[in-house]
Amino acid sequence: MSFSANVKNEILCLDIENECCRHAFAYGMMLFSRAFSYYDIFLLTEHEGVANKYSELMQTVCGVKPKLTKSEAGKFKVEVTKKEDRLKVMETFGYDKKNGGSRLNWSNISDECCKVAFLKGAFLTCGTINDPNKNYHLEFVVPYLNLSRDLKLFIQDNDELSVEPKSITRNSNYVVYFKDSESIEDILTVMGAFNSSLEIMGVKMYKDMRNNVNRKLNFENANLDKTLDASSKQVNAILHIKETVGLSYLSEDLKELAELRLENPDMSLRELGEKLSTSISRSGVNHRLQRICEISNSIK
Repeated sequence: MSFSANVKNEILCLDIENECCRHAFAYGMMLFSRAFSYYDIFLLTEHEGVANKYSELMQTVCGVKPKLTKSEAGKFKVEVTKKEDRLKVMETFGYDKKNGGSRLNWSNISDECCKVAFLKGAFLTCGTINDPNKNYHLEFVVPYLNLSRDLKLFIQDNDELSVEPKSITRNSNYVVYFKDSESIEDILTVMGAFNSSLEIMGVKMYKDMRNNVNRKLNFENANLDKTLDASSKQVNAILHIKETVGLSYLSEDLKELAELRLENPDMSLRELGEKLSTSISRSGVNHRLQRICEISNSIK
């Protein structure tokens, strides 16, 4: 089962006790279904629970029994087939024949307590959310431009949310979406999908930890490459001196370090300093090796 389906299951398990909120919940589902007008009222969904909830609310809130069918492809269609029933549904939510379902009727969500219920209904019928392990993305796909603008304004004006939705047009539909994890977590929390919100937080923490580990490894690998490159240059310089004028050409302190470097090409500067007969600091070792490289260059 997809992450989006799990979120919808979590929302469907929540009780809505107030009659006004139940009305707003039904309105959100029906307004953002595939069709909501005097000519067509129907929902298409792959989620059986959403189809059953839509059908249930159609009966309890609107007093209309819709037709529920399932295609061979596994999609559910809930449709109000009778003209008089469609008229009854539209009038339940304050629409007349001149004003179809392409705009939001704010009187259906006038109370603050109803806003969350309305948002839940809208998400169930037109919302989807990606698996957070892949990427962060939550969207509402709306069939009408003005309705998508109304939804965007509704979300922006919701006192329980501090989010800024974005919008695009895709395949003749209008998409209101979010791509940052914080906004998605807030929306899920407001809708009551606490487990799903916590799951996103957990995934984000894991990703952050993994990225920090990768950055540290990359930093360490870069330092290792730099160290090996420097060691290779030092060894080549020492070998050049040895093959041309001999290591005895060097002063005793440089000769001791040169021999130690040849024997331990992978050893760090600090370790080299500790291995010398008289220990010196890392910067001291680095200074002597630079002098050896300078001597090699002068011989060339």
